[in-house]
Amino acid sequence: MINIKEVAKLANSSITTVSRVINNSGYVKLETRKRIEETIKTLGYKPLERSSGVKATKTFGLIVPNIENPFYGKMANHLSNVANSFNYNLLLINIKCIDENKDEVLFDLLNNRVDGVIYASSYRSLEIAHLAQDKGIPVVVLDREITTDKITSVSVNNNYGAFIATEHLIKLGHKNIAYIGASENMEISTKRKTGYIRALEANNISVDERQICYGNYTMQSGFECAEMLLKDNQEITAVLAVNDLMAIGVINYLHKSGRKVPEDVSVLGFDNIELAGSITPSLTTVEYPIVRMSEVVIELLLWQINDTGNSVEALTLFPKLVVRESTGPVKR
Repeated sequence: MINIKEVAKLANSSITTVSRVINNSGYVKLETRKRIEETIKTLGYKPLERSSGVKATKTFGLIVPNIENPFYGKMANHLSNVANSFNYNLLLINIKCIDENKDEVLFDLLNNRVDGVIYASSYRSLEIAHLAQDKGIPVVVLDREITTDKITSVSVNNNYGAFIATEHLIKLGHKNIAYIGASENMEISTKRKTGYIRALEANNISVDERQICYGNYTMQSGFECAEMLLKDNQEITAVLAVNDLMAIGVINYLHKSGRKVPEDVSVLGFDNIELAGSITPSLTTVEYPIVRMSEVVIELLLWQINDTGNSVEALTLFPKLVVRESTGPVKR
């Protein structure tokens, strides 16, 4: 089945522009429009059936990268509670489950299926946001700092979060602090690594790239990174992971290898998922202000629905450190 991505590729255009031609929304140069229309005809592309007319659905769409990560389940729960208090429902779209036709599904979602979009995935976030704006659909991009586009966003200062986490370990006497990040091209992971490095440098501790590893936000990748970093390195006395699942993977490796937490190695995570407080030892972590974030996001969507202007808000919230049992003073 031909999809919109193939049309854009053959027409040497962007998916956004193809969508504008299909929906007759937004400006497209006449030459480009003709080329896209000819490509659609040549390929025999048929867009998904669209509803006619604009009508309120009393539904917000929440788009997340992977609902298997407990953080996004926690986020969805809080956003749903706030939305429900305003008599809105929440439609959850899990990007991971629609790999083959994700562009089609997302673009169809924007065609009068929802009254607003909360975008919490890095996949085409700005492009989807612009498409929503073209269709007059309120949109809030979540957890991305957008400074170059006129898009409403709510982010958390991840640089600060990693800084206070690393500084907590330093105050406990740790100097050899390993870092387990995620994809280097993801903004959140980059911001957290920057905060980690900033804390080290502020305390005159050298950054050692041999003490840095990259996982993929899963428990297994945390385990594997811990094995790579700690197996033959007794100097490392603390590990900062950029999410709780990877931090728990680190604890699992340490248990398996006969090392104690935090007596031998302190471990610190990010997100404060429910599991963080119930494992043994309980996990010290950086907590997002997820309740306040949910309130702000829904307020911003409702504000856009009721506002006839084109005002844009870019809000940044700050996380806090939750100290539990997995961090302690360095062994002398």
